[in-house]
Amino acid sequence: MSSTTPASSPGDLRTYLGWAIASAVLCFLPTGLVSVYFAWKSQQALVAGDRDAAAASARRARRWFVGTVIIGGILELVLLAVLMVLGAFGG
Repeated sequence: MSSTTPASSPGDLRTYLGWAIASAVLCFLPTGLVSVYFAWKSQQALVAGDRDAAAASARRARRWFVGTVIIGGILELVLLAVLMVLGAFGG
């Protein structure tokens, strides 16, 4: 019985391109575009067959994507707090 894992296929590496685009559009554009860049770079490396470069770019895309969502969430909360202080929701 062998304990080796089968060779991974090109389809099992996530590039996070869809999530990166969504975070750029919905959360915070500047850092979202960085995430899109690294996800695109990962996709191109995967197509070229360079799995190591694709995995490295995918990790960076994922980090930027998570950071974008966090920054977007913080900005939304700050905006909500400012609007509440200014009385935008009062009667």
